[in-house]
Amino acid sequence: MSSNENLEQILEKNWQRSFSNLLNVELGAWWKSKAWIWMTLLWVGVINGIPVLSFLGEEEFDPALLVFFYGLMNGMFPPIAVILILQDSIVGEKKSGTASWVLSKPVSRKVFIFSKWVGNSLNIFITMALIPGIISFIEITLITGINFSYIPFLVASFLLGMNLIFYISFTLMLGTFQNSPGAVAAIPMVFNFTQQFIISIPYFEYFLPTSIWLRQVGNPIVASIILGEEIFSFLPIIITGALIILFLVIAFWRFEKEEF
Repeated sequence: MSSNENLEQILEKNWQRSFSNLLNVELGAWWKSKAWIWMTLLWVGVINGIPVLSFLGEEEFDPALLVFFYGLMNGMFPPIAVILILQDSIVGEKKSGTASWVLSKPVSRKVFIFSKWVGNSLNIFITMALIPGIISFIEITLITGINFSYIPFLVASFLLGMNLIFYISFTLMLGTFQNSPGAVAAIPMVFNFTQQFIISIPYFEYFLPTSIWLRQVGNPIVASIILGEEIFSFLPIIITGALIILFLVIAFWRFEKEEF
């Protein structure tokens, strides 16, 4: 009898195989190099180091203020890095011919976009939101002497990660429309800065991702969750999630029409 009789044939759909291959490329470029180490150290320094240095010399630490600064540092600056990282993700591959070469293989255009979205979301969430969030939990607990629960910090990290994924989706979508990295980066960069001002317009705070980490009056969502307070509204979270999906769908639609 043939020894192959005990082997089972595994039927894997083509899109699954191509997705896993492309995802491994995105993850490998980050985790198999030193990029993740330097990126993690940078954002731990910015998100965790700057707030502590700002409070050095103070006799008492206000837990609410420390928590607010944690959300502020994570919400304000990492999106800039996200935009700069992603601005060339699609445009660069279109210009170099890599995209047309990859798509000449049995790879769908949706898988091409989705693998970039998933890979970059994981890379950026872990290094810019999750690890700084864990360190902030330890840091704020030790400084204030208050036994915070780690669960609110994890929830806060996921919401701050959602804010970053919003910019990942936004920038990737624009990359399917534009052929210049500068043009891709301009709109989300301007939005990142201007929403910090337009949030002061009545009712706008209910519709902007900024409300996750910043408000004109009262605590933003992240600070409220960590401090055990009732958040002012779930609407910014829902709208941010909906926009992430919308940007991804638009990116799928637009990239299908791209000519190579």
